[in-house]
Amino acid sequence: MTMLQNNLELLKKRYPDIYNEIKDVHVNSNTYHIVENSEGQKTLKVTQSLYGENKSFFLHSKYHPDIEAERFAQEQYKPEFSVHILYGFGLGYHLEKIAGLLGPDSRLYVVENNLMVFRSALENMDLVSILENPCISLIVSKDVVHISKRVRRLMDDNYNKFNFITHPASLKAIPDENEYFKFVMENWNLKKSLTDDYDNTLHNNASENLKLNSPNAGILFDKFKNVPIIIVSTGPSLEKNIDLLKEAKDRALIISAGSALRPLLMRNIVPDFFAIIDPQKETYNQIKGYENIGIPLIYLATAASYTISHYLGPKLVAYYGKYNDGSEYVVDSGGSVATTILDIAIKMGGNPIILVGQDLAYVDGKNHAQHGSHASIYTQELKNMRRVKGQNGEILYTSFGYLSYKYWIENRIEKEQRIFINATEGGAYIEGMKHIKLRDVISDYLKKSFNFEEEIKSILKESGNQYV
Repeated sequence: MTMLQNNLELLKKRYPDIYNEIKDVHVNSNTYHIVENSEGQKTLKVTQSLYGENKSFFLHSKYHPDIEAERFAQEQYKPEFSVHILYGFGLGYHLEKIAGLLGPDSRLYVVENNLMVFRSALENMDLVSILENPCISLIVSKDVVHISKRVRRLMDDNYNKFNFITHPASLKAIPDENEYFKFVMENWNLKKSLTDDYDNTLHNNASENLKLNSPNAGILFDKFKNVPIIIVSTGPSLEKNIDLLKEAKDRALIISAGSALRPLLMRNIVPDFFAIIDPQKETYNQIKGYENIGIPLIYLATAASYTISHYLGPKLVAYYGKYNDGSEYVVDSGGSVATTILDIAIKMGGNPIILVGQDLAYVDGKNHAQHGSHASIYTQELKNMRRVKGQNGEILYTSFGYLSYKYWIENRIEKEQRIFINATEGGAYIEGMKHIKLRDVISDYLKKSFNFEEEIKSILKESGNQYV
């Protein structure tokens, strides 16, 4: 019996569903190629074509895959957890090393979405120790819905008390048609990298901001039903239509990201609110010189306390996640100031909700508009970045962070029964939104005038805001 036959027999015995899905898979030798080192150890070279460019990488070290696997296992295994969920089967090197560290009551669940990678392992590696190990369970399928349900069930059953491990090279090998699944796995890996220092910064900011006794931003919820709301960010396309926002004043409620405050005020465009969520002290540059302008500030509970305390105008605090004041009014921040404002705008009742300056991609090599609190950033490393479809069908470079915000927006608006418009006039295409030029939005959707200043004053006064 060949090694492949033996592996398949063991697979059929213990994992019949996986066997049925993998038994007729043929590995594309142009994409997946086995390479051996001088000692006969194998690795898998993966060649992917992305937007006309071929790029190759190895799933394991082509020189010392066993040493690399040992180092990976030592770094990723956490003995305080009894349940470990690993994305990435690879050729199995790192699985064997992690299995050697498992206690008698520990379990390792291995998730793999690329059937050709798994088939390559079956064809080239003796996997008996993995396939027969009662402490190892495989979740292998090209069906990401099936995988997601299984993993979610594991998470729920273990009350989030588990160690989630991602094998970086295996993430890169997730098939292109499962781009969103790849993003979810990468995002999990990114979240794990948050440092204790960052968590401490959030906690310290929240403690200091609590002393301000600001009203909850929830006082705005449902107060602007069917009122047009414009969210202004500082993507590079903001320069194309920022001046048109003068015509939108008092015809739509304008909420500005803190980084867009200066570009707006320099043009004598006064937003109705602005928002700051970043925990870093550098956000003070967003309000420097404008500390007493009187525009209501919406800030996240963990935003930079130095900046928030130095702003002298009306302030509303938005609570989220574990940073919650115990009330029913909480927001889903989504990770960026624009996503936070979008969630708030939805809860305010806005309709339509219009994005301006939300490129979510690099346009002509830059990611911020001129004169914003962020300097325009030009990069020579675009070829190492992710790519995304632009509004005109073009391919644009984007960062992992921008991609996460794009997906968050698409998921957040998916079930909302209202109109969402992307009037950015550049950047990434956002599913679920109408893409309309701002001039046309103003003429077609902003036909009514409002006295937002008096309405906002009334809401703030009712809340007992000390600045009114």
